[in-house]
Amino acid sequence: MKRAISFVLLLALEQILFPQNLIVNPGFESWGKTTKPTGWSTAVNCLKDSSTIKTGNYSCRHSANTSTTKNIGQIVDVVPGKKYTLSFIYKTETTGTEHGCRIWCDWVDNEENNITDATAKLILQPSDYMKSNTWEQFSAEVIAPPGAYHFDLEVRTYQNSITYLDDFVFEESVATGYPEETLSEIIIYPNPARDYLIISNIQNMQYADIQNLTGKTKWSSKFHGESESVIPVTGLAEGIYIIRLRNKNKSLSRKFIINRD
Repeated sequence: MKRAISFVLLLALEQILFPQNLIVNPGFESWGKTTKPTGWSTAVNCLKDSSTIKTGNYSCRHSANTSTTKNIGQIVDVVPGKKYTLSFIYKTETTGTEHGCRIWCDWVDNEENNITDATAKLILQPSDYMKSNTWEQFSAEVIAPPGAYHFDLEVRTYQNSITYLDDFVFEESVATGYPEETLSEIIIYPNPARDYLIISNIQNMQYADIQNLTGKTKWSSKFHGESESVIPVTGLAEGIYIIRLRNKNKSLSRKFIINRD
């Protein structure tokens, strides 16, 4: 019994040691149609773009007309008191002195009411706009206030402006507990996957499993020191999954999408 309890506690500790990107489809690689990126709850005037990209195959070309502001956003679950890192890559095209883009985010309670957070307001609802004709990164750290249940991520593009968006990250900021040089950078691709998923730099990992969003394990395997593994996913339905990699000391989870369009 003590061994079982210790194992459960170890797994719980492992889960908090490694951050997980909480954004679905963070690099806009999956689209239901050319104007609707998968996983984004709001995507007004967002167009699938393959010519102006930072990484991957696509970005979001987010445009506003001459009279109104357009927004793109996603709702993310959070835990009060936890620190989170928000970042993304952007590039803008503007007419004359127009503003470009900026973030406009809110903390939301479990009754869908916005929470006033004076500490983070200057970061999450800044007065300054962002304009750049080359790729730039926005990055900020914020702490979820008491009562926070969701983070309402929103980017606004303003009149007579176009914003290209790519590589969103929203993850809990945690200390790994391991020297940085001992951690291999595990790469998971392609994402979205169609028939197979490749994971590389896994020579220090021992186990892997794939779960759906309800927590049901759909695939599992054990590693024996190999640096790369090709996972067939043809038997899995289209949708969002989580792949978990672990050994006796650490665990890493990542979301990925299966899309066969």
